[in-house]
Amino acid sequence: MEGNVTNLPGPYLVTITKSVNFDQDNVFPTVSGALVLITDYTSGLADTLKETSPGNYQTTLLNGIPGHKYQLYINANSNVFTSSCIMPAFVALDSLYTQKSSFRGDKSQLIPVYTDPITKGNYYHFKEIKNDTENNSEAIRNDNLINGQVVKQPVEGGLNSGDRVTLIFECIDSAMYQYYYTLGQTKNQNSATPANPLSNIKGGALGYFSAHTSDSKSIVVP
Repeated sequence: MEGNVTNLPGPYLVTITKSVNFDQDNVFPTVSGALVLITDYTSGLADTLKETSPGNYQTTLLNGIPGHKYQLYINANSNVFTSSCIMPAFVALDSLYTQKSSFRGDKSQLIPVYTDPITKGNYYHFKEIKNDTENNSEAIRNDNLINGQVVKQPVEGGLNSGDRVTLIFECIDSAMYQYYYTLGQTKNQNSATPANPLSNIKGGALGYFSAHTSDSKSIVVP
């Protein structure tokens, strides 16, 4: 189960699938006919999502606003799942550049530049689209060591000259930071039954519900 509300224009999407056993192929059956609502708790606006394809539900009314609290309600086959999330303040991705990596020969590093707010407790998630292919990484940061600073730290070190890269910069809350952190740990486990990432959805569902801001920039590697 995955749901997102952002500061960008909607519609926003909630995807509902059934989980499968660890030893099965990663083909997740979709869940149709669910009642899905997202409520802007701050403004009082409730949006009943429309199922546009099997398992995919879209908003029709909402516009994501930083600082607003969003609540997710799902009733799927009489199983109820809920979550809530406050969209953090917007932080801009000021610029994006590359530099040669000192560890990977002729490869280049991707360097995002942004200014962390003076208030503590900011969390970030980075998504990369390289040559039209999205890299589903768990690249995350908190502001424990960078609070209030202009940040210039690499997030990708394997770029070739001519690569076209778009970096999506998300400001997430602490629960989503924990989700991505534990998801990364799960992927790196070698045990036969790795632990599930820490979900912020109540009711026993895997996945997440995120209200976050998003900014992006694109570059061609020299």
